[in-house]
Amino acid sequence: MRNKTILEFAKIISGIFSNKEQALDNPKNFAHIQIHIRPLLFKTYNCFAFYSEQRYQHDIWNPYRQSINKLSQKNEIFILSNHKIENKERFTGGALEISLLKNISKYKLCKKSGCSMYFRETNPGIFSGAIEPGCKCLIQYGKNKTYVKSKVEISKNSLISEDSGYEIETDRKVWGSEFGPLIFKKIDNFDCFIDEHWE
Repeated sequence: MRNKTILEFAKIISGIFSNKEQALDNPKNFAHIQIHIRPLLFKTYNCFAFYSEQRYQHDIWNPYRQSINKLSQKNEIFILSNHKIENKERFTGGALEISLLKNISKYKLCKKSGCSMYFRETNPGIFSGAIEPGCKCLIQYGKNKTYVKSKVEISKNSLISEDSGYEIETDRKVWGSEFGPLIFKKIDNFDCFIDEHWE
């Protein structure tokens, strides 16, 4: 029997999210992006886990981000850890065609240190998330390493996300949107087998 609370959160974060409406309203400042978060069978990693892709709508077979996210709970906080996938190109499109993910557990994962997202329910059915404390989620930007700040608000129908990067030495913002967060609507669900018998 699975924990009902974590299952409800898993249902909220799984699915296909699109910012099509935002991109059409303001094409100069926002590209059309889709985020796919596909729940994996529990036995894949012996935990609650998801395969995720982020891609531009005009280039669906070339996602700019692919990862495995493992979900756990500590008191009232839901934690999504972030993992790089060895030979990730093999799994491109797996968010839509789950058969492509059949052997994904055979490939090495590398946890992205300091990059787990911490979510807390701030209003009924609405969860706010941020990268774990410590400014240790590092990304190369040009010649310099930057640390990432990420803010997310998610509900069963929407996802609002904003990422930005800062110089380690000066805390000066060097990348990220100047026009506000990305605003996504959920356009499809992947939660058909997320229940107390998820296995």
